[in-house]
Amino acid sequence: MSKKKSESHILPPLQRKITLHLAKEGAQTKNEIASGVSTSYKPTWTAFNSLQKKKLIKETDTKTYRGRKYPQFWLTDDGAVISLAEGADPDRLLELTNQIYPENQMLACYLEVLSKMSLDIVKIAYSSLEAKGKLELTDVFNILFTESAKISDQLQKEIIDILKTYPKEYDLFKKRMDKIWESLDKLKDLI
Repeated sequence: MSKKKSESHILPPLQRKITLHLAKEGAQTKNEIASGVSTSYKPTWTAFNSLQKKKLIKETDTKTYRGRKYPQFWLTDDGAVISLAEGADPDRLLELTNQIYPENQMLACYLEVLSKMSLDIVKIAYSSLEAKGKLELTDVFNILFTESAKISDQLQKEIIDILKTYPKEYDLFKKRMDKIWESLDKLKDLI
């Protein structure tokens, strides 16, 4: 008897559907989200509220329709990383992130770097996020450093080139790497 390969998802099915829908379509009202995931309003409302409690989605804008204003929602920083781990299109996610949060260069850097990694590495980043409640740039650097033996030299170069397009994050990366090398040198002296 053959075993079916199971996919492990972070979120329950409807919450996963909502985050992936937002990662594809951008900010939407609750009604647009319910229509987009093809479910009735009540279960979507429940899943939506759970995502808000988990701080994975938040209000980002308003939409005026027939003279009334309706709030539009999109992914938070954590929600964007989770949607990437759940299989969202990295290019579309980065495009929407730059449109919705143009000032959030840290998130854009995370997404661009993590999109080059395997899904397993993205899930490790999510685990770090879940444990601390926040994904810090040093976490991404530690993951990169730890996984560097498993990724090709070409991919390492691509990641460094991406980091160079974000000067602040690149400086932080260099400082972190200097500390790591210093620690490794001390360890080498002990051996």
